[in-house]
Amino acid sequence: MRYDDGDEDEILVANTSDLPRGIKEGFAVVYHFEVKEPTLEKWKSLMNSKANKDIARLNLSPTNLTLPIALMMMDPSNKFETISGARKICRDGCILLHRGQLGMNENNGQRTVFLPERSKIGKVGDRVYPGDVIGKQVVVGNGFYLERKFTRAPLFELPVIFQDDHFAIINKPAGVVVHSPKDPNQEFPTIKPALPHVLDPPKAGTISALKRPKSIHRLDRLTSGALVIGKTSSAVNHLSTQFCDRKVKKTYTCIINGIPLKDPNSTISSKAAYELGVDVDPESDNEWQLIDSPLDDKPAITVWRAVQCVQSLQARDNHLTLVEVKPKTGRFHQIRRHMALNCDHAIVGDKEYDGNHEGAVKLRGRGLFLCSNKVVLEHPFYNTRAGRGVWDTMEESSKSFKEGKLWLHQEDDMVIVCVSVELPNKFSELLDRPNASFQEHGEDA
Repeated sequence: MRYDDGDEDEILVANTSDLPRGIKEGFAVVYHFEVKEPTLEKWKSLMNSKANKDIARLNLSPTNLTLPIALMMMDPSNKFETISGARKICRDGCILLHRGQLGMNENNGQRTVFLPERSKIGKVGDRVYPGDVIGKQVVVGNGFYLERKFTRAPLFELPVIFQDDHFAIINKPAGVVVHSPKDPNQEFPTIKPALPHVLDPPKAGTISALKRPKSIHRLDRLTSGALVIGKTSSAVNHLSTQFCDRKVKKTYTCIINGIPLKDPNSTISSKAAYELGVDVDPESDNEWQLIDSPLDDKPAITVWRAVQCVQSLQARDNHLTLVEVKPKTGRFHQIRRHMALNCDHAIVGDKEYDGNHEGAVKLRGRGLFLCSNKVVLEHPFYNTRAGRGVWDTMEESSKSFKEGKLWLHQEDDMVIVCVSVELPNKFSELLDRPNASFQEHGEDA
């Protein structure tokens, strides 16, 4: 069985009820270790590493180390391969330093209690000695979001498509921005302050729970559809890595002004599209068009196919086309630019790329016709060791829901989440009404 370890906290601890308390309110110690004099072999290996200059400059010895050096040499998670990584976690306030032996836990008879009078949040310059104890503390979910109490509920609907204790997928409406605009003169409704009002917080005791949910990626203000949200720091890291590594498979649907022509030299089979890494059934007979055209000097790949074509008096060449789009990369305005520049047919309502001609202007009244309507990704918790144990005990009925499902992909041995979003009503309304109008007026119109 292959696991994506993600955050080590998720691996080492599955049950939080017996975790030692941290020295910050709402924190718990997920693991700790006693500082011991390093072996001669470890000390020599460190002496030969890039830390050699620090050892000489700071007058270190096997019984007199700085906290980052101790983390590099002794941390059981083996996460700190560089001195910069060890220093960073110290600066983040996640490391506890306890002088001497831990206190006794009366419930289990073990020495696991970080005594307040002997504990401190470790800093980069702290010295540690044999017998000291180093621990890592993380936020533990408390079962509520403070923003629900202290901020106003959003003035727009924000449907939740899927959520659990680790992440969520919401249906972002068009016209709403994911993050606050950089320009203070622009005022648009924002997703970030709305999230605590529509999402359930992680259950009390959830490891690495965030004080407020965090969006993993962005959608343009004018684009609607599936937006992935993290609820724990480990889920944010896991999901962000998937987006960076292009493991997340996204499907968009748009309406194009006109009939985009198929290029025989760019036509690929469903199997070829699948092998590119987009969400396509490799057994399907559908043919796809491949756009492999850099944007801003970066590789940009989009796969698309026409799904439906209807007549419209106002449209270019008297036709509108419903198009299914599978972007492999995620460049700025990639789909909008590839459709307008490479297919020579802009998305309906795209003021920035539609060429400003008469037919495009007439169709601008209802916004941009672009929706992120499907996303497939790896679950950020169920693919860790602790998470897989939870997955194995889940009832099958809890693995499916109205808009999608979770399943174990046998080939990769990974738990996959697939979520679909219904297209906004304006899509069907635009496709239905122009067709009727054309039939009524005929070719003489």
